[in-house]
Amino acid sequence: IGALLADGLGDTIRVSLTEDPEKEYAPCNRLAQIGTGRTTGEQTATQRAVPTYSDGRDITSFARRRGDLPEQRDGDAFDYRGLLNRDGSVLSVVTAADLADPNPLYKSMACKTVVGLPFKDISTSDALLIRDGVPADDAVARQTLKRLMDVAVLPIVPA
Repeated sequence: IGALLADGLGDTIRVSLTEDPEKEYAPCNRLAQIGTGRTTGEQTATQRAVPTYSDGRDITSFARRRGDLPEQRDGDAFDYRGLLNRDGSVLSVVTAADLADPNPLYKSMACKTVVGLPFKDISTSDALLIRDGVPADDAVARQTLKRLMDVAVLPIVPA
């Protein structure tokens, strides 16, 4: 209550009805003294020096935010258009061990498969987050990663 009064968010001190009145008087009186101390000329000038805040947003209007997705430009070595989805992107966290066994990975990512090759569907993850990297000598994991990249399920690896 004291913090609210000090911030100017009220002018009434409510007391508890469960305590005896003589026990309530001292803390209420102290709160009133603190509040009165905040109304000195210097304190009032400090409070008035704070610029007024004007919120220009229309809080009654709701709309989906519009964003610009990556575009393919001349000279780009890689096509980033499949990395994000305009309706929201889903990232799957995978490890190098997950990449070593492709069929369960494809199933967990909701990929459609034809002859063991993954195909991206509306419910497929949009990107892979690989925190530990893929060893250069793991041919199966690298082939799995290449097949996913071919269908625009792209990896994100922290630098």
